[in-house]
Amino acid sequence: MAEAVVSGVVTRIGDLLVQEGKFLSGVSNQVELLQIELKLMQGLLKDADARQNESELVRQWVAEIRDLAYDADDIIATHAHTVGSRKGGGVQKVLERCSRILDEGITVHHVGSKIEDIMIKISNLKTSFQGYGIRESMIKGGGSSSFNERQREQRQTFSHLEHDVVGFDDDLNKLVEFLLKEGEDSRVASICGMGGLGKTTLAKMVYNYREVKQHFDCHAWVYISQQCQRRRVWEEILISLLSKDQRDEIQKLKDAEIVEKLRQVQCEKKCLVILDDIWNIEAWNSVQEAFLVRSTGSKILLTSRNKQVCLHVDPRSFLCELQSLNEERSWELLDKIAISWREDCVTKTYMKKFGKEMIGYCGGLPLAITVLGGLLAAKQTQEEWEDVLRHIKSYLHVEQNLRVNKVLALSYNDLPCHLKPCFLYLGHFPEDFEIPTKELIRMWMGEGFVSEIQHNRGREDTMDDVGHRYLRELVQRCMVLVGKMGSLGRIKTCRMHDLMRDFCVSKAQEENFLHITNILSLERREAQNCKVRRLAIILESNDYYITGIKFSEYPYLRSLLYLLPLPYENNLIQSYSDFKESCFKKFKLVRVLHLERFRKHGRKLSKDIGCLIHLRYLSLKNSNINKVSTSIGNLRCLETLDLRIASKPRVPNVFKYMKQLKHLYLPWRYRVCCKLELGNLSYLQTLVNVKPKTIQIPTWFKFNLLRVLKVKNKKGAQDAIQMLISRCPLIEKLHLRKHLKKLPEAHQFSPNLAKLTLSGTKLEEDPMETLEKLPNLKILCFRHALEKISRHTYVGCATFTGKNMVCSERGFPLLQSLLLSHLYDLEEWRVEEGAMPSLCRLEIEFCDQLKMVPDGLRFITTLQQLEIKKMSKSFKDRLNEGGPDFDKVKHVPSLVFQRWDY
Repeated sequence: MAEAVVSGVVTRIGDLLVQEGKFLSGVSNQVELLQIELKLMQGLLKDADARQNESELVRQWVAEIRDLAYDADDIIATHAHTVGSRKGGGVQKVLERCSRILDEGITVHHVGSKIEDIMIKISNLKTSFQGYGIRESMIKGGGSSSFNERQREQRQTFSHLEHDVVGFDDDLNKLVEFLLKEGEDSRVASICGMGGLGKTTLAKMVYNYREVKQHFDCHAWVYISQQCQRRRVWEEILISLLSKDQRDEIQKLKDAEIVEKLRQVQCEKKCLVILDDIWNIEAWNSVQEAFLVRSTGSKILLTSRNKQVCLHVDPRSFLCELQSLNEERSWELLDKIAISWREDCVTKTYMKKFGKEMIGYCGGLPLAITVLGGLLAAKQTQEEWEDVLRHIKSYLHVEQNLRVNKVLALSYNDLPCHLKPCFLYLGHFPEDFEIPTKELIRMWMGEGFVSEIQHNRGREDTMDDVGHRYLRELVQRCMVLVGKMGSLGRIKTCRMHDLMRDFCVSKAQEENFLHITNILSLERREAQNCKVRRLAIILESNDYYITGIKFSEYPYLRSLLYLLPLPYENNLIQSYSDFKESCFKKFKLVRVLHLERFRKHGRKLSKDIGCLIHLRYLSLKNSNINKVSTSIGNLRCLETLDLRIASKPRVPNVFKYMKQLKHLYLPWRYRVCCKLELGNLSYLQTLVNVKPKTIQIPTWFKFNLLRVLKVKNKKGAQDAIQMLISRCPLIEKLHLRKHLKKLPEAHQFSPNLAKLTLSGTKLEEDPMETLEKLPNLKILCFRHALEKISRHTYVGCATFTGKNMVCSERGFPLLQSLLLSHLYDLEEWRVEEGAMPSLCRLEIEFCDQLKMVPDGLRFITTLQQLEIKKMSKSFKDRLNEGGPDFDKVKHVPSLVFQRWDY
C-alpha cells in the first residue's frame, strides 16, 4: 500500500504543478525535487511492499515511507490552500472571512524547510532499503506481476461465486422440494454454517430456481446483518411482496399496521421470504410478529452462521447445514475458475500440479477457493504460479486450520498499486451496503485514484470509463460482488462479502487509510492515535442527533462520508446535525464530501463551503438543505456536484466559474434569479434535471463530452429543448420529462443514443415513426409523470396521447427493451414483420384502452420476457393458453402477469 500512497502523492503533486502551480508560490522548486525523490522511491517500494513479511524492520521502513508521503501531501496541500485563499477574485472574498484560520498558515520558509526534512528522511530510507538488498523493480504498471491495460482487457473474464459453484446440488434439490411441498409441515427452511461456506449463494440459487419462481406468487429478499432494524426489514419485505409503487404509502404505516398488512398478504398469497444473514436470536424475536405461525402457502428461508438461531425460529424447520467441500469438490471448483478454460495442454499440466498443492490450504471453504482461483486465473506463467505457491506456504505452513484473511491478503497484495486504494475505499460502507457504483467511482476520481494520466492515450474513454474498468477488475478478482446491473450492462451497485469487508476494513485501518466511527464515538471524543484522513460516519438505528462534534480534530481529512444504514433508500431515520456555521473551515484539505440524506437545523448550506478549494466531489442528495450559497462558485476544482435536494431552492448563477465540472445534478425542482450560464462547462458529461429555459449557452457552444442528459421541460419550451438536444452530439442516455408534444427530428438526436426515456411528454404524433430510425437505440421507456393542477392535486400525464402506434418493418434495429406504461389513450399498437428484430424484453402496464398485443410479436423470435402489469383481466385472458392471442406469444420463454383487477 505504501507504493500506492507514494504513487498517489506523486500524481497529485504533478496535478498541482500543472493545473494549480500558482498555489505553490515560493516552493515549486522544492516540490518538484520532492516529486523526483518520491518517483525514485516508487521502484524500491514494489519490492519492499512484497517483502514486508520477511522482517519487522522492513515493515517499519515501509510504514515510515507511507507516513512521509502522507505528511508531504498534507504540507503541500495546506500551503496550496493558504496561497489560494490569498489570491484575488471570488475566492478571496469568501476566505477573507476565514482570516483567523488563514493566519495560522505555514510560511514559505517553514514549508521549504519541512519539505527538505522529508527529502532527507526519504533519502536515508532509500539507503536502508538498498543496504538490505531491496532492489528497484523493473516491472511497470504496478504490482509484482502486472500486465498492461490492453492485456487486462483481453484476458479471460471470470464468473462470480454465484455462477462458479460446486457441491450444492443435493442441498439445492432438498430445499426446493421442501419449499414446493404443500401441507401442514413447517413453513421455515434454514441454511446455516460458518462464513464463507456459501449460505447466501445457495439461498440465491433457491430463490432464482425456475420452479420456485413459478410456485410462489410473490417473493422478497432482505438482508438482516448484525444490526437488525425491525422497521426497515418489515418495510422492505412488504414493498417487495406488493409493489414499489406503494413505497410511500407503506412508509407512512404504523408498526401495527405494517405487521397486519404483512400477515394479511402471507395469508392471501403464496409468498417466499428470504431472510439472509440473521446473526442472533434477538434479531428474529424483533421481527417475528410479522410472520404467521400457522400453516399457509407462504414459506420462509433464512440463513445464519448460528445454528441455534435456526432452531429457535422453528425446531421443526428444515435445516440445511452446509459442510466444507471435500478434496474432489474443492479441486473441481478451483479447476473451473482458474484452469479448465485455458487451451494450452502444457500450461494446464503444471497448473494442475501446483493447484493441487495449493488447494489444501483452503480448507474446503468455497470463499477461500474462489478468491484463490480469482488470483490464479490472472496468472499466465509457471513462475507466477510457483510464486503464489511459495507465498501461500510462507503465510500458512505453520497453520493447521485455514485463516481466511491470509488467502484474502494474497488477492490484495497482488493488486496493482492503483487498485489498492480503490479497494480499501470500499471499507467506508457498512456491511451488506448496496454501494452505488457511479458515486463510488466519482469519489475515487475526487481522491485522485483514477488519474487523468492513466487514460490520456488518445482514446475517447472518460475517467468514469476507467473507473468502471477498475471496478470490473475487482469483480473479476472476486474481491467485490455485483449487486444490480444497469440497463446498458454496467454494474449499477456492488457490495462486499462479509469476510472480504472485514479484511478490507482491518487492512485499511492497519494502513492508516480510513477511520470508521459512529455518533457515540465522535461525541465521546474517542482518541485517535493517528492522523485521520478519511472518515465514515455511519448512523445507527438509535442515532437521532449529531451534536457537538468537534471537527477541528480532523484537519487532515480528504474524505468525509455520512452514511445511513442499508438500504439507504428505504431508511426513515431523521438525524439532525448541529454543525456550526464555520465547520467547513476545518476541512481545508477535503476532496470528497458525501452528505446524502443529511439533515441540518437551519437548512442552510454554510457559506464556508467556499473555503474548500481542493473539493472535487460534493453530494447533498436527499438532504434537507433549502438554500444553496453562492460561495459554491469558489469550488473551482469541483468535478461532481449533486444538488438533488428535497426542497425547491434558488440556484445561483455560479457554474460558469466551475470549469472542471464533469457531473452536475440540479435539484428536482429549482428557481433561478437569472439564467444559469453553462458555456464554460466543456468537460461536462452528466447534466440532470435541467430546465432549458433556465440556462444560457452561446450559439457556438456544444456539450461535446455530454453523455447523460435529463431534461425537465415546461410549457412553451419546445424550441429550447430542441436547441439543447442539438448541442449534445454524443448523448448516450436521454430523459425528456413533460410538455413536449412533438419530438425533434431523428437527425437531431445523437447517433450514439442508447437509452431514451419519455415521461409525461403528451406527444400528439406517433413517436415510433421518429424513434425507430435511431440506429443505436437499445432501451426505450414510455412513462407517465405527475402534473400539479392545484395545491394538493396531481394528475398523471401520458407520454403519448394518440390512439394508434405503428412499428415499421426494419425499424428499431438494435432495440432490446421496451416499456409501454400509462398510455391511457392507446387503442391499437401495430408491429410489422421485421420490426424490432433484437427485442428481448417487453413490458406493458396501465394501457387501459389497449385490447390486445400486436400480431407482429409472433415474428420477434428474440423476445425472452413479456411482462403484463395492471392490465384488464380480459387482456390477460387473451394471452392464456387457448386464448385468441396465445399463438402470438407462445414462443416467449417467460410470461409474467401481475395484478389484473378488472
